Amino acid sequence: MFRSLALLVSAGLLCAAGVRIVLVGDSTVNDEGGWGTGFRDSLQPSKALVLNHALNGRSSKSFRDEGHWQPALDEKPDYVLIQFGHNDQPGKGPARETDPETTYRANLKRYVEESRSAGAKPVLVTSIVRRNFDADGRIVRDPLSGYAAAVRALGAEMNVPVMDLYDRTRQQCETLGPSRAERLNAVDKNGKPDRTHLGPRGRDEVGQLAAAEFARAVPEATDWLIVHWSHALGQRREFYRSPEAVRIADNLIAYQHPNGGWNKNIDMAQPLTAERLAAIAVLKTERQTTIDNDATYSQLRYLARVYSATAQSRFAAAFRRGLEYLFAAQYENGGWPQFYPLRDGYWSHITYNDDAMIGAMELLRSVARKEPDFAFLNDEERARAGRSIERGIDCILKTQVIVGGKRTVWCAQHDEVTLKPAQARSYELVSLSGAESVGIIRFLQQVERPTPEIRAAIAGALEWFRQNQITGIRIERVKGDVRVVDDPSAPPLWARFYEIGTNRPIFCDRDGVKKYSLAEIGPERRNGYRWYVDRPAELFR
Repeated sequence: MFRSLALLVSAGLLCAAGVRIVLVGDSTVNDEGGWGTGFRDSLQPSKALVLNHALNGRSSKSFRDEGHWQPALDEKPDYVLIQFGHNDQPGKGPARETDPETTYRANLKRYVEESRSAGAKPVLVTSIVRRNFDADGRIVRDPLSGYAAAVRALGAEMNVPVMDLYDRTRQQCETLGPSRAERLNAVDKNGKPDRTHLGPRGRDEVGQLAAAEFARAVPEATDWLIVHWSHALGQRREFYRSPEAVRIADNLIAYQHPNGGWNKNIDMAQPLTAERLAAIAVLKTERQTTIDNDATYSQLRYLARVYSATAQSRFAAAFRRGLEYLFAAQYENGGWPQFYPLRDGYWSHITYNDDAMIGAMELLRSVARKEPDFAFLNDEERARAGRSIERGIDCILKTQVIVGGKRTVWCAQHDEVTLKPAQARSYELVSLSGAESVGIIRFLQQVERPTPEIRAAIAGALEWFRQNQITGIRIERVKGDVRVVDDPSAPPLWARFYEIGTNRPIFCDRDGVKKYSLAEIGPERRNGYRWYVDRPAELFR
């Protein structure tokens, strides 16, 4: 039913569509639990029509044997994307299973040849990974890797483009880590995570990743993509000289405030309708420019990239306005507030939360080091960026929390006058941060000529992380409720917040009352905030 509905919806776009793209494969591709919907939503409907013929439970053998292949070819596609593997593995029964080096390879070869005979361009696709992690936070190697290798080899042999979703989704999951990768999962009828199929967010995110990988494998597809702001900095280098990249850069200029900064949590890549332009005008009266949630420094990095690719002067001018914003927003003590102009409340604290200050400093470091995208800036601008970084590092060293004469880590925010750890929202208490401190250490580790003070700060923080890792548990969502589950084989976790002095993990509801167990707080905050993290494991790889 779902596939038929998807085909009818897509067919309604037929008169406007350009190329026809047919997907064939299994349930990790279809519209119910696969990446097909996110892929379709990542392509401009006026330029590409996506017809999803993927079906639950099918292998490279059974899809053809059951008569599903010919209807796909009857769509007269320009491209056929072919992904099988999950149901080809041993144990799936004689009607489905294949051997990766013989029968699987032969089946794919036949799909390729028949696609070409029908006038279509075949694209081979490696299967997405199962999201099972080992104790080191790596995706467990399973038989799918052999099927992925067979796809790559056949693609090279037959000169067929390959979308390597096995490798891309492996990288995606290992970057997210075991806890954050849970957001990609579907949930079975008993409320347990399904680490093979994709839930709503997984379908979107993996679908967008698949579209980007399609454009890498088939360069002409770059012009068909709908690029969302969250993925604008992850495109291939060629993209940044395209009309679509220029359009997005012009959007950023429209969103830029007179002080040079930007608001947060807006998809600035969306086309600017009259209604949206009116909303932007209202936003600019509210003076809510910020470095929170990747705002401002991400826009600057994008503008620099497009200017380097196009040499269109308005993008360099907008970049310079934003650079001046970062210089103006920095406190004399080297820290940055979350919002500038300053707002009353925690927004004026020095903000490490969500890597806000570190993101700004990384942008300035790219300027100071004359990285290729920033080579258009002059010596004085680079020198100012260098001085700003020095003040920022001095602030970092002065805000590192010392307990009993030993260096530990940092609070997510610090008072802008006293530099002491400070509270943010009611449930974000004064504490040691097991999350934000990772970005700070990463930044210090990349200082080219670290001073003894920087080395001491890094060593103290790393030792604190070693001593405060939590083993023997994993976090699981059961019927929408987050729970701590005993699991001796689970990789280490860290709490988001630790009590200063005791190093006990702390948790909190909106009432601001400190608790020492996740189970003690109510479902709203328990399920609506990330209380455990695995990010510190990056520091020890």
